[in-house]
Amino acid sequence: MLKIQTIEDGGKGGDGYRLLVTAEWPVRFPESGADGFNPKLAPSPALYEELKSHKIGFEPFALKYAQELAGQKERLQKLSKQAKDFDVILITYPDFEGRSIGQILLDAITQAGPPAESGKP
Repeated sequence: MLKIQTIEDGGKGGDGYRLLVTAEWPVRFPESGADGFNPKLAPSPALYEELKSHKIGFEPFALKYAQELAGQKERLQKLSKQAKDFDVILITYPDFEGRSIGQILLDAITQAGPPAESGKP
C-alpha cells in the first residue's frame, strides 16, 4: 500500500518503508526520518521553485511534474511492485495551498503499475 506524508511530519509515524522524495535532503529533516531517498522522483528544483514563488499555479505545476515523472517509468513500476509487498510511505514536499504534491506522485505510481513479469503467459 502507498501512503503519503510530508517532510513537515519529519518521517514520524506509520509502519512501512519511508521513502523521502525531494530534490535535496531537507535541512531540518532527521536522518532517522527516512529509510530511503529518491531525488529522481521529486519535482525538479526549477519546477518546484516556480511553484513556491507563485510563478505558476498548482495545475500547471501538476501537469509539468507529471511530465517529468513520465520519464521515470521504471522507478515508478518498482515502487508499485514494492507497495504490493509492503507499505511504502512517500515523504514529499509540503502541500501547497491545500493541494498535495505527493498525490501527483502516488497517481503516477498507480498508473505505471508493477513491471510486467517476463516468461509468464
